[in-house]
Amino acid sequence: MSPGGEVHTEISVKNNGPVVDSFALSVLGDAAPWAVCEPDAISLFPGQDGTARILLRPPVDSDLPYGPVPFAVRIASSEDPPGSVVEEGVLEITPVALVSADMSPRTGRARGMRASRHRVAVDNHGNAPAFIEFVGGDDADTVDVQVRPAELEVPPGSAAFAEVRVRARRRFWRGPSVTHRFQVLAQPLGDAPVRSDGTLLQEAVLPSWLPKAVALAAAAAVTAVALWFGVLRPAVRDAATSAGTTAAQRTVNQALQQSVPGGAPAQAGAAGASSGAAAAPGSSPSATASPGAVKAGPGSTASPSPSAGTGGGSATPGAARPAAAGRPAPVTFAQTLDAANPGVTAPAKHALALTDVVMQNPAGDQGTLTLSRGGQVLFSEQLADFRDYDLHFITAIMVPAGQRFSLSVSCTNPGSKACTPVVLISGMNDTTS
Repeated sequence: MSPGGEVHTEISVKNNGPVVDSFALSVLGDAAPWAVCEPDAISLFPGQDGTARILLRPPVDSDLPYGPVPFAVRIASSEDPPGSVVEEGVLEITPVALVSADMSPRTGRARGMRASRHRVAVDNHGNAPAFIEFVGGDDADTVDVQVRPAELEVPPGSAAFAEVRVRARRRFWRGPSVTHRFQVLAQPLGDAPVRSDGTLLQEAVLPSWLPKAVALAAAAAVTAVALWFGVLRPAVRDAATSAGTTAAQRTVNQALQQSVPGGAPAQAGAAGASSGAAAAPGSSPSATASPGAVKAGPGSTASPSPSAGTGGGSATPGAARPAAAGRPAPVTFAQTLDAANPGVTAPAKHALALTDVVMQNPAGDQGTLTLSRGGQVLFSEQLADFRDYDLHFITAIMVPAGQRFSLSVSCTNPGSKACTPVVLISGMNDTTS
């Protein structure tokens, strides 16, 4: 018989004793877990016969061996236990391969004529090996289905896998995806085939986002070209022209300085003409130009004489012009503010530019921390809200000369515990005059 079925046999019992007796029936051997007696007990008068049915239901189990399976039925007498008997029998189990198949993933994607990859898992729930042959295809004949290996042997209670490659027969360049349905048949030897269905989602060779990307790239290229010719190139040309003009002017000035005795720079046009003119009638002879004056020719620059002056005075040849007064460069500074040193005051003729403020509350105190400038509150933070708090400013906080940047703490710690926050300020110290 096949696993999962049912078969029965009958057994006859006769009471050969002198009294009424009850006989209990039970199945022995490998078939005992899946065999029953109906009824399992018979009461008989002396010389009377009785019949019982033995039902055998072998399960669908890979551990159940096929072939002959011996079993026995024990008839136990309640009045004469030593007189109990055992009758034996044999049940023939046929080999059965129960196959199931499943495809994973059921849906695959492929662009153009590329292949999507799948896997077919074959499980054998029977009690005999299964010899499987695979056949793949589709009803519309639009895809090519290849299964490797084409044949498999699956032992009882085991699983085996086969790789499936699905490729569309034709490609298309643009448009929405096309769905192809296909199937793989797992054909056990001498049994009905098991079908596994799958889907190939074929995408166009050119993805849908490619035209948009090309359009955006072209627009970016046009924008870059327009920016170069409209903004950057004129700016570069103007900068180059300005640099060339500055260099040429510097060269002319150096040449004029070398041509004038004493190195005094030449003055332009009208100044030289006025300084080289003759004195007005009635003026002092000392107001006339000295022999050292440079005469301006056509198209050149005139330079006044170093000895030209008013009131009878004369300038000393080679005297340098006074230099413009300069200020020292700003210097960096850093200051730590705490309970012992709660503030810093900008020195006279100096200004402090604060660019970084780091507040620290390492003890986890409670209360309010306030930073002020000249009595004006700039920051007010709860100590319980931070342990480390960094502030960095693009536009610096300016502390003018004489003003004070200070720290104050309103402590609310329990048990009169002192607050110990620390504030580090840093920036630049600039001389204002």
